[in-house]
Amino acid sequence: MTAFDDDGFTVTEPPGGYSVLNDSPVGEGGNTDLLESTVIAGNLAELILASRDAAPFTVAVDAGWGMGKSSLLRGLDTALSADPAVSTVWFNAWTAERAGAVEGLIKSVLLSFDRNVVRRVIRGALRRTHVVGGLRAASLVVSSVFGLGQVVDAVWRALSVDAKARNEINTVVREMAADWLERGGGAGQRLLVVFVDDLDRCSDERIFEVCEAIKLYLDSPGIVFVLACDQAVLWRAVGHDDPGAGVRYLEKIIQVSYPVPPPSEALARKLVDGYVSRSGTAHLFDDAMKRLLIERTGRNPRRIKRLINSFVLEHHLGRGSDDLDAATLVKVVLLRHFYPEFHTMVALEGPALITRFLDYHDFREHVRRGAELDPAARDRLFAATGVTPAGTAADLDSVTQELPVGFPELAKDKEFVELVRSLPRDGRWLRRPLHTGARAYGAPPAGSLLGMRVLWIDDNPADTGSLPDLFRAAGARVETATNRDEAMATLTRLNPTAIISDVSRDGDPQAGFTDLRHLREHGNYTGPAFFYCGQVTPSRLEKAREVGADGVTTSPRELAAWLSALADEG
Repeated sequence: MTAFDDDGFTVTEPPGGYSVLNDSPVGEGGNTDLLESTVIAGNLAELILASRDAAPFTVAVDAGWGMGKSSLLRGLDTALSADPAVSTVWFNAWTAERAGAVEGLIKSVLLSFDRNVVRRVIRGALRRTHVVGGLRAASLVVSSVFGLGQVVDAVWRALSVDAKARNEINTVVREMAADWLERGGGAGQRLLVVFVDDLDRCSDERIFEVCEAIKLYLDSPGIVFVLACDQAVLWRAVGHDDPGAGVRYLEKIIQVSYPVPPPSEALARKLVDGYVSRSGTAHLFDDAMKRLLIERTGRNPRRIKRLINSFVLEHHLGRGSDDLDAATLVKVVLLRHFYPEFHTMVALEGPALITRFLDYHDFREHVRRGAELDPAARDRLFAATGVTPAGTAADLDSVTQELPVGFPELAKDKEFVELVRSLPRDGRWLRRPLHTGARAYGAPPAGSLLGMRVLWIDDNPADTGSLPDLFRAAGARVETATNRDEAMATLTRLNPTAIISDVSRDGDPQAGFTDLRHLREHGNYTGPAFFYCGQVTPSRLEKAREVGADGVTTSPRELAAWLSALADEG
């Protein structure tokens, strides 16, 4: 029997388990039209059909990564194909890149014409004296019983041998298109619609080549191009990082642009409901988690799928095993994806940091809005931050100075507060962290730290994770010390180019600052120094400036970037 919680959500895993969502467009892989793109596709199809007399022209379906461009193109193809006078052809610029995007695009168009049309046009071209003799070889194929594909290959080989022959391509295509239109029969005026997908995934060179092919070789009557792309990517590619020049260039290629808007709030909710239902995870997502999923992904369908798939994969791999249930795991996945800095701080500091944040949130609400406050929570907050209560609103400013710099903004995020409040406070989800050490954030580039000598001071070397080994693998010499005396003994021998230190040490919350001040004042060390710790607070940033430190961070990636920059400076 299925059990339900107080909010009506099932609390048992569905019999079929959880399943990964595919990334196929609408109409493929069982994907239904959750974004109602069929309506938009129908309207675009009407516009193209009403404008067929104006062909050739190019329509851009403009949207960022993962916003459903391919699905919209599939719907547009279906709507256009309902007209018997319309032919459609697909060209994926990304997968065709290695084979030659220009060749692939031109061949796709030629293959859309009738074999008899191709034969007649080539024979006519042979009679023009300025056409190079390569077409004569093509005529043997044209006149033979070979299939259309081999005919097109022969024509391409003949027309691509040199610049003079390439100049003939546009003439040949235009004649084929005119012949194809003229012999369209009684079904109405013919139209060839060429869908070009994934153009924005290509290299700058290939993007430029495809745009030129559309304008120089394939600008022919009866042909409409529909490009699925992020136009901002195209602007940078053809403008050589000058978007203004790129915009002006593409204005010659693209006549109509449809910017795909992000889903409305209602559509986004429908999308998430569909995804969690299809993946079998609907019972794990309450309304607050769905809102979080919608807004923190920018309502991007692909990002929503990827997050759900992350949970499904980790659940099937048994990351939480017996002590981490699915309901908790999905919350941890949301926390790690959307609030990685907070997740890292909790991994370093332990679940007490969650209690500290919630105590801060409640105290902040009490000071700002007069919300009811648990005296025990207030006392716990003051004890954790070392603030002596004065009984005034100034207490909030004093407490804020001793807490991570991101806490004030996070306290305004209702979905985040609800998510954190729902996590178990016993820390069981931290016993086997989903990501450990620096590997979750990427190692420094190989060779980027050659010549660096690093002294790392930390009374608990386990807190540094795998970072020292990663830095060594990148070429740095890293030696460690657990206190000031060991650091002093290492300084003369190592002559470090950088020092990394913790802040709290041996029960002293200011030990790192005190030791660096001592080294600076006595002239023992004057080079770059960084603090790598569990949390960055306004108070710590100010103290770091006072002792001449160069940075305070909780991020392994940021620490690696600082060292790489030093290595680059020589």
